[in-house]
Amino acid sequence: MSYDALFSPIKLRGLELKNRILLPGMNTKMVKNRHGVGEDAVAYHAARAAGGCGLNMVEIVSVCPESHAPLYFGMYTDEDVAGMKKVTDAIHAAGGKAGVQVWHGGFVPEQFFDETNKLETPDTLSVEDIHRIVRQFGEAAKRVVDAGFDTMEYHAAHTYLPHEFLNPYLNTRTDEYGGSFENRCRFPLECIKAIRANMPEDMPLFMRLDAIDEMMPKNMSEDEIVEFINQAADAGVDIVDLSRGNARSNATVYEVPPYNLEPGFNMEIIARVKARVKIPVAGVGRIVTPDLANKLIEEGKCDMVAIGRAQITDPEWCNKAKEGRDDEIRQCIGCTQGCYDKVIDPNATHITCTRNPMACLEYKGLNKTDTPKNVMIIGGGIGGMMAAEFLKARGHNPTIYEASDHLGGRFILAGKAPKKQGFTAAAEWEAKECVRMGIEIKTGVTVTPEMIAEVKPDHVIVAIGAEYKAPDIPGIDGADVYCVDDILSGKAKAHGETLVLGGGGDGIEVAQFLYEEGCDVRVMDKVRVGNGTGMLRNMFLNLEYTPDQIKRSNKSNILSIGDHEVTYKFTDKFKKTSTKTRHFDSLVVAIGITSRPTEALTAKCAELGIPCDVIGDAKEVRMGIDATREAYEVGTAI
Repeated sequence: MSYDALFSPIKLRGLELKNRILLPGMNTKMVKNRHGVGEDAVAYHAARAAGGCGLNMVEIVSVCPESHAPLYFGMYTDEDVAGMKKVTDAIHAAGGKAGVQVWHGGFVPEQFFDETNKLETPDTLSVEDIHRIVRQFGEAAKRVVDAGFDTMEYHAAHTYLPHEFLNPYLNTRTDEYGGSFENRCRFPLECIKAIRANMPEDMPLFMRLDAIDEMMPKNMSEDEIVEFINQAADAGVDIVDLSRGNARSNATVYEVPPYNLEPGFNMEIIARVKARVKIPVAGVGRIVTPDLANKLIEEGKCDMVAIGRAQITDPEWCNKAKEGRDDEIRQCIGCTQGCYDKVIDPNATHITCTRNPMACLEYKGLNKTDTPKNVMIIGGGIGGMMAAEFLKARGHNPTIYEASDHLGGRFILAGKAPKKQGFTAAAEWEAKECVRMGIEIKTGVTVTPEMIAEVKPDHVIVAIGAEYKAPDIPGIDGADVYCVDDILSGKAKAHGETLVLGGGGDGIEVAQFLYEEGCDVRVMDKVRVGNGTGMLRNMFLNLEYTPDQIKRSNKSNILSIGDHEVTYKFTDKFKKTSTKTRHFDSLVVAIGITSRPTEALTAKCAELGIPCDVIGDAKEVRMGIDATREAYEVGTAI
C-alpha cells in the first residue's frame, strides 16, 4: 500500500524533513549520572533514524540543575553539549534529523523521582527565580544549537513548569505571573522568546502542548489553548506538537496510553484545535499503523504524526511502511510494561518493550555465530517463538516443538479480554514471522525426556509456560466454580451474580470480559484489586468501569467455598478482621496459574550433558515482558 501523504516532505523555516513522521521525546532512562551519554543512547537513536524516521525528537533535557532528576538528561553544562553531539552526529550519519525537548519539570522531578530536587512551582518561585529560569531556557537553547541539533521543542505540556503556569488550578499567583489568562501566559511566552533569541533564524521551534486540559479542579478552556498557541506562534513557535495528559489526575493515562485507548484516540480533539491555529500541528495518540498515520495527514487532521512507542517496538517501522511491507511491522500492543512501568521502576536501568527486548540494547547488535547449533525449543508461546527468531537471525538452527495444534500460548488467551485483541494478533504475527524466517515448527508434539535423548540437540530451551492448578481452598471443586482459562477460552460460561477470586491482571481482565457478557461482577482480592497490574492499566479500571459496574472487595481472603457461597476473612481500614459470607451464582478463580513441571526435561538434559535453559512462565509465572526478555537473553547467548 502507498502512503504518499505520510511520506511527503515538509519544510519548517530552513529545515526540510523527508516525511511527516516524528519520533516524539520519550524518557529512556539511558542517561549516565544525569549528564553522560553512552553508546546505548547513540545506537538507539541511530537505529530509528536509519529506520526512516523523518525527525528524532530526543527526549527531555533539563535546562537547570534544580529540576534535574537522575533519569533525565541535562543541557546546562559543557558535558551535556559534548554528549548530545554524539547523538546528533549518529542521527545525521544515519540520514535523519535531530531535535530535543528543552524542559523544566516543575513539581514532577521532586515529587515522583528525587526528593533532593529543588521544588520549583508557580507558588514557590520568586519573580527573580522566574527571570532566572527564563534565562536558563535561553542558555539551554544555545547549547542545543552548539550540540548540532536541527531543531528543538519547548515542552509546555504534562504539568511541567510552563503548563503549571498556564493552568488556573496550579497557578495561584496574584502578581503579574498569575490570575488572568494574560498573566498566566506571561512566563511561558517569555521562555519562548528567550529560546528563539538563541536560535538561528532558519531553525524551526516546536512546542509540545496538551490538546486538552482536563481532570483538574480548574482547567484551561479550548479557547485559551488556541489563543496561547497563536500567541506562541507570534513569539516564535513554528509548529505545535499536541499531546494529552497530566501528572495531577487520572489523565496521566493519556500521556502513555495503554491498549484500553483506541489508536488515534486524541486526534478529533487535535483536529478541532488545528482548525483554529495559525501554525502547523503534529499529533500524537497511540498511532500504531501506517494506514492510520497516512489517513490523518491525508484528511488534514494534522501536519505531522508522532509515532513513538510503535518505533520503540519496531525501529524499521518507517522503512517497512514506505516500502509497502506493512505485514512485516512488529506492532506495539499498548501493554506499557516496558515503556512506562520501567520508567517508574527504580530498579530498571532503561526502558524496554515486551515485543522488542532489544530496545535500548541496539548497541550490542546480533552477533552471527561461527558454530551453528541445533536448538530444541520446547513450547511455542511468545517466549519460545522469540527465542527461535533471535537464534535464527544469528545463524543457529532452532526447531519449535509445541504440544497444541497452534503457536501463541497464553498470549492467544490474553487477547480474549476486552480491548486486548492486539495480544492475540501479536502471537499470530510472531508465528508467521517464524514461518517467514524458515524456522522449523512441529505442532501437536509433546516433548518427553526420551525424545530429547532421541533428537540429541546441541541445546534445549524449555518454554512450556504455565497452566491452571486449583488452589488449596475447601470446596474449590464445587458447582458453578470455573477457572479463568475456561471462561476466556469459551469452554465455560458464567452467569448471574459472579464472583472473581483474585484481583491481579487475570482477575481484572476476566472481570471486564464477564461484565461485557452481562454478568453482575464482583472482584475479591486478599490485598487490593488491581495489585500488580501496572499503574496505567489500574487507573483505567477506574476510568472504564465504575464501582457499580465492577464491584471490588479489597482485603477479602476467601477461606472456603460452599453451596453457591464463599466464606472469607475481611480486614477493614482499622485492621480489624471479621468472617463473612457472600452468595454467588458463578465463581471464577483467577489465581492458581502455575508453572508447568520442567524437572523431567531438565534432568534428562543434565544426564545427557546438553545445555538447557528454562524461560518465561515455565521458569516463574510473571508478565509477558519477562518471557521475551529471557528469550532475547538466551537467544543471544547460545
